[in-house]
Amino acid sequence: MNKMRSLYFILAVTGFVIMTGFFWTDRFVINKVVFSGQDSVSFKIPKKAAFNEIASILRAKNIDVSDLEFKFTAKWLEKDRKIKYGKYTFHPEKKPVRLKDLITQISEGNNITVNVTIPEGSRLVEIAGTLKKYLDVDSAAFMDRVYDQDVLDKYKIPAQSLEGYLYPETYNFNMEENIDLVIERMYNTGRQKLYRLKNKIDNNALGEHGIITLASIIQGEVMNYDEIRLISAVYHNRLKRGMLLQADPTVQYMFDRPKRLLKTDTSIDNPYNTYKYKGLPPGPINNPSVKAVEAALDPADAPYLFMVAKGDGTHNFNVDLNDHINDKNRFDRNVRKEKK
Repeated sequence: MNKMRSLYFILAVTGFVIMTGFFWTDRFVINKVVFSGQDSVSFKIPKKAAFNEIASILRAKNIDVSDLEFKFTAKWLEKDRKIKYGKYTFHPEKKPVRLKDLITQISEGNNITVNVTIPEGSRLVEIAGTLKKYLDVDSAAFMDRVYDQDVLDKYKIPAQSLEGYLYPETYNFNMEENIDLVIERMYNTGRQKLYRLKNKIDNNALGEHGIITLASIIQGEVMNYDEIRLISAVYHNRLKRGMLLQADPTVQYMFDRPKRLLKTDTSIDNPYNTYKYKGLPPGPINNPSVKAVEAALDPADAPYLFMVAKGDGTHNFNVDLNDHINDKNRFDRNVRKEKK
């Protein structure tokens, strides 16, 4: 009987210790308030970071958690294999941050994202600058990847870079987005946008690369989209007649940044100089919109061979060279008057 009482006593004590330990752990570890106050806190979790590395990052932000507490709670919640890299922000002024809630959030990937707008007609170097500004992407690394032959082979791009194949759009990116994933998403968005035009593209004599190249030139010229099919008609008519395209945007592409073109620029020996070489340049000169691709596929039924910018976002179109020269001289005179 005494032995039975002793056994019951031991079991009761053990149960009490276990329950006490459970409640203590739940209150002082799992539900421990690790951050409070009026100021929000942001931190980044690198890819493949170990528990002690993450805990160290948290402590550097004045979040009260030890390596053991962080690791134990993550395992207790069965989220130790689910923690996601990225940038996170917590707002303790709204509600004190408990360790359990912190781990739940970083394991569910509720990290910071940002909207990044890539304007229509952006060049790769401009996209690199935009990604650097908003995502802190390494611009040089991005440019290396878009010229990498392995990447070009992956997407079957018959050119020296991905110029023309990264679709201009507003994207919601993870603040810690991987360069390859950014490229993949932008490329796939372009595929989706052009899918409905696939039959027209496949049946066009210029082929997909040629159509995208022509679309990029049209994109480089257009400011008023009411004119986009007329601009396309000019280039189509010149191609059919074997004329030089004489497209200023292709000459601009030869330089690192936009500049006022001089007559000497149009004599530079460069395959992108359409004042010197007939036909389309080797590849796109920017990343065009689907509207520009549609215009490249469906030019206006117009006989125009020449166009000159009027300075207000529109063009004058002509069939006759003398009329074109007269228009150009008139617009040049107006520009000079405005500068005086």
